[in-house]
Amino acid sequence: MITAPAPEMLWEGSDPVAELARRFGFDGADAAGAWTTALLADTYGLSVGSVDRVVLSAQNLMIWVTADDRRLMIKICRFGGGHDWLLARAALVDWLADRGQPVARPVATTAGDMQVVRDGWSIGVQPVLPGELLDGSDHDQVRAAGAVLASLHEDLAAWPEQATLQPGNRWGVDGPPDGRADFLAVPEHSAAAAPELKARLDGLAADLPDPPGRQPVHTDFRGANLLWLDGRLTGVLDFEEARLAAPVIDLAHALVLLGTWYRDWQPITSEAQQLFLAAYTDRRPLTADEQAWLRPLVGAGMLRQGWLPDAERWLAGS
Repeated sequence: MITAPAPEMLWEGSDPVAELARRFGFDGADAAGAWTTALLADTYGLSVGSVDRVVLSAQNLMIWVTADDRRLMIKICRFGGGHDWLLARAALVDWLADRGQPVARPVATTAGDMQVVRDGWSIGVQPVLPGELLDGSDHDQVRAAGAVLASLHEDLAAWPEQATLQPGNRWGVDGPPDGRADFLAVPEHSAAAAPELKARLDGLAADLPDPPGRQPVHTDFRGANLLWLDGRLTGVLDFEEARLAAPVIDLAHALVLLGTWYRDWQPITSEAQQLFLAAYTDRRPLTADEQAWLRPLVGAGMLRQGWLPDAERWLAGS
């Protein structure tokens, strides 16, 4: 019998053994590993040699295995109603891999499916890409990330199946419309901590043009989803929340959160922010409307995180 290491929580501080049982019904990591071993044998024709890691994150269970000398990660979403949502994004990642983007192409089943349903759960399998999480303090890595995001936006704009990225989210809850108020919103506690900055943000928002046009974007391009090895960015991970939005919104989100990992949240330095932006715009220059939106978007994001010096710098335009 193949044994599995103790389960972990990716973000949360909950007891992983208890949550594995509550969320997925497994009485331990070995049971989860045995279920995964059977899945890969029956549906993918793969033989598992070892179960290397078991991790929970929100509604997902992720299990790393070595199977037929390949390192794979099985991602199990317990919300089966999100299957069509996840299938569309698996198709997007498969297409991006054809374009040469550094993504984890979904592993197909023996029937050719990139996402499957089993026991009411939606499951995808992907290769484990080489590399370590991006270090936002390394300027070479930051510049490379900016160039890759620009390249990614160029390819995403050309994806022929954009209509499959339906609004809402995979949990069945409608998402916000693509309007200015939603992306510039600041929680009350953040606004109360810096009323002058909130007033400055409101002033900038009042003069904005209409939101730029939408296309597929990643939505979570940051350190926890980027891999680096041997002088290059080797992986852009987690397209599960990809959706139609203005690319400048994705760019602003990355500028705010590029330096964040799972439980280690901090902004990259102002110099690194400018290097990231310069690398992006060298590849994909911003339109006048995108330039107008960038400052308040980044300022609002910094204000939401409570990173007031960065919010001040962006909202002041210096």
